[in-house]
Amino acid sequence: MKIQQTLQHGPVRGFRFGYSPTRLMRPVPVWCYYLNGLLIDTAQRNMQRDVLRTFARYQIGQIALTHFHEDHSGNAAALRGQHNCPVLAGPLTAERIATTFPLLPYERFWFGQIEPCPGALPLPNLLTAGPYTLRPIATLGHSDDHYVFLEEREGWLFAGDFYIGNLKVFRRGENIHQMIAATRHLLTYDFDTVFCGHNPVLTGGRRAVERKLHYLETLVERVQDAHRRGVRGQALVRAAGLQEQWWLRAFTTNDVSSMYIIESILMR
Repeated sequence: MKIQQTLQHGPVRGFRFGYSPTRLMRPVPVWCYYLNGLLIDTAQRNMQRDVLRTFARYQIGQIALTHFHEDHSGNAAALRGQHNCPVLAGPLTAERIATTFPLLPYERFWFGQIEPCPGALPLPNLLTAGPYTLRPIATLGHSDDHYVFLEEREGWLFAGDFYIGNLKVFRRGENIHQMIAATRHLLTYDFDTVFCGHNPVLTGGRRAVERKLHYLETLVERVQDAHRRGVRGQALVRAAGLQEQWWLRAFTTNDVSSMYIIESILMR
């Protein structure tokens, strides 16, 4: 089962790709964005044939990755070969995509195996795409290598997985305190449009990010307060207003869970 969709917002064109090997499980789709010869993220390996067919008719002069996760970097090597263009990435992203890093069964199910992409170039201080200038900004939390790209004059934020919405689960290793710090820093910049990797917000994006910050800070307060009162385990999940999705936890081999939000809050 495949999903393909496009959006147009001024000169920015978005492409949504999703894949599931069975109709019993919905795809987990991802967006990548094209702006004046710059492609931001590359979608998942399981959609490579469709990705290459889609972008064969576009002039791609450079590819920039927000982070290393398989649904964002999965076609970097193939698209680089198709267009003979550089791949730009943060240092940890470049290190990880240079080889085939291990994936869990559910990641291969939805996204596919990683094709190594050695030789990615460092992100510059500013990315240029014709008349547009994008500033890479480190935004840790979802992963420890995550960047967003901000076009300040236009108020565009290419957000990768920085903004998805009010998350009810975390992947193993996500860090809520880093997310909050990154969000506070990003809100010192001016933007209105959020081109998210999973949930685009084309108007009112700044307010959406402010609401997410409030949501994260409220989660931290609820869990820390309950923990001080002696609440433990799954009761902390309920105190946070969350509910464990046991089927998802089982399907992802314990990689995705509401409990990881709790553990991240209590790391300090």
